[in-house]
Order: sequence, then structure tokens, then C-alpha cells
Amino acid sequence: MYDVTALGEILIDFIQTGSSRNGNPVFEANPGGAPCNVLAMLARLGYRTAFIGKAGNDSFGKMLGKTIKEAGISAEGLVYDSRVNTTLAFVHTLAGGDRDFSFYRNPGADLMLSDYEVSEKLMKECRIFHFGSLSLTNEPAKTATKKAAALAKDAGKLISFDPNYREALWENDRQAKEAVWYGIGECDILKIADNEIKWLTGMEDYDEGVQEIKKRSGARLINVTLGRQGSLSYYLDKKVYGQPFLSDRTIDTTGAGDTFCAGVLGFVLEHGLDGLNEKDLEEMLTTANAAASIVTTRKGALRSMPDMAEIQTLIRDSRKHQKERQPVKTFPVRLQSTDQVKEFVGDMSRMEGDVLLLAGKYVIDAKSIMGIFSLDLSNPLQLQIEEWKDEYMSVIQKYMD
Repeated sequence: MYDVTALGEILIDFIQTGSSRNGNPVFEANPGGAPCNVLAMLARLGYRTAFIGKAGNDSFGKMLGKTIKEAGISAEGLVYDSRVNTTLAFVHTLAGGDRDFSFYRNPGADLMLSDYEVSEKLMKECRIFHFGSLSLTNEPAKTATKKAAALAKDAGKLISFDPNYREALWENDRQAKEAVWYGIGECDILKIADNEIKWLTGMEDYDEGVQEIKKRSGARLINVTLGRQGSLSYYLDKKVYGQPFLSDRTIDTTGAGDTFCAGVLGFVLEHGLDGLNEKDLEEMLTTANAAASIVTTRKGALRSMPDMAEIQTLIRDSRKHQKERQPVKTFPVRLQSTDQVKEFVGDMSRMEGDVLLLAGKYVIDAKSIMGIFSLDLSNPLQLQIEEWKDEYMSVIQKYMD
């Protein structure tokens, strides 16, 4: 039996690795696609995975098939098509490691997967079915994806969904939102990025956005990734914050969200979805955030996934470093208006080192306006400054409770 089966795009990412002498970008070819990245990470963690999708019967497609097998992913569900080419994506790395995507897919082979080519055997043999929205952009892949989700649901499998929204691949916003809401409505486990919540619901506040999602979904576990600000997990009436593992060696964020998603699915495979407590959710987010941090220090994604030993080493070293830090200063503060929050973030951003806001068990980067707005500001807040300087006192006094 497979632990996770994923359906979606399989493509070649051309990752920008530098510039030539004349200033033109230099690219390196990396096999990937969001579902394959998730499966590759799960395979590194020791789980059995299988992929369903289509590639062109060309040199790129054959390379993809070979690569996913080398990554420990079953290619039993991979179909080759001689009529269309393998989808290509160019990934321009921006300052700070973020990315800009350009796709060559009109149509690409991944879009040509038909419903009759979906392996019912793989769907029946898996424990979790994972998919994203990119296979919902066009027919016949859209119908094939919905068939796979229906097969998984009928067989009582857990369903995982990641919108993985890429604006350039959609005809319009309405079509994209319709597809994402479909996936949200089908899933038990949702991974969604902070900017996707704002795009989908129009809400700046994460809590309000998640509540809107819950109205249209039966998802039992909703995880929100916040980039460099960490992550949030919503489970029943619980909300838990996961601190990030920031690195000055970050060079490429490609695959970070997929790695995080795989960390979550690995936890669910071990613990299930019933009766999770806050400690469980904290452990899940810690592992997923650490794994995502590691992959950002490497080029590409599918071939760059860490194993559990690397993840545990990063977590252990981070905790050791936190204990060795100089004593912190903590102050009670109150933020009573939007303008005051904006002023506060500006003041905190001029301080060196980590500056955190604590609200109960939630810990938020005090330099992040979106993170602060995710808190209930009517509750008492504690401001924690880790590299204290006496000159900060005059600034802090403006906000003290």
C-alpha cells in the first residue's frame, strides 16, 4: 500500500542560477512540479509514494520519469504522450530568494491527462491523496483530477489540497477562485499561503480568512504558511503558531511550501487526524518549518529535500542557540488602533535582533504587520526583545500597558 498518492503537473523547472558575462540569466534544469516535490520529501522521510500525471514522450519527459524514480517515487501512474511536449517553467530567483514564474504550457503534457488514465488501483492503495489547483486549469486534466478526488473520497481516503496559485496559468480570477474553492471543499487537510488567503477571501486577518474557508470546507486541519514569519495551524477550536527557522544562507524558496506540506502529511501519517492537542500541532509545525528552511538553502526542490536527521539537527541546534542567547527583556504592551500597529511595526523594525509579541501561546514577529493583525489585540500582549539596548526604553514606553 502507498502512503501518499499525488496527482498534478510534472514539469522541468529552469532555475536561474546566475548571470553570464553579458548579463543574461543562466538557468539550470531541475525536474519538479509541486505534487512531485511533496512526494519526494515524503520519500526522504521513508514513506511509500506514487505519482499520477502525464509528461511528453520527449527527452524532458523521459528525464522526469527517471528522476522521480530516483527520488523514490513510484512512476506507475505516469503516462507519456507523443502528441504534446513536456511542460516547462522558468523560475527567476528574486532578491531574498523569492521567485517569479514563466510557464511554457500551451498545452503542456500535464494538461492532457484524461480521466480514464487515472489509476484507480493507486487511488485505492493509498492512505492520503494530495493534489493542487494547477491540474484544474484546463481540460481534460480538470476532469481527471476531479475523478481522482471522487475515487479517494469514495474509498475513504484522506484528501490533502494545496492551492499553489500561479496567476499566469489562469484565464481569469473567477476561474482560478472557482477551482481553488472546489479543492478546499473536497479536502480534509489544507495548506494555504498567507497571500492566497488574502487573494481568495479578500481578508487581511488570517483568523477571519480561515473562518470564511471553514464555511465552505470540511477540512479538519488548515495550515497557513507565512513565509519568513513562520506558520499557523487551525484544528477544531485550536490555533497554534509555528516559529520560523530563519537562515542567512537562503538562496531559493522554490519548494519550501511543498516541503512544509510534506512535513505535515508525514505527521498525519504517523498520528492521524483525531484528537490532536496543541503540543502535537506545535511538533508538526516545528518539523515542517525546519524542513522548509533547509530546502531554501539549496537550488531546486525535488533533488534538494532533507531527511529527518537533518531536520532534527536543525531543530536541536536552534534550541541550543536560543538557550545561549543573552537575557531578554519583556514588557506588557497594548496596541489599540491600526495606526498604532503601523507605528509600532516601524519602531520595532529599527531594533536589532528578534523582537517578538506573545499572546498566550502564540508568538508573532513584532516586525510583521500581518502577523500582528492575526492576533486578537483586545487580549494582553507581551513584547519580548532579545538583544536589549537601553536606548530602546524611550520607544517601548509609548506602547506599555
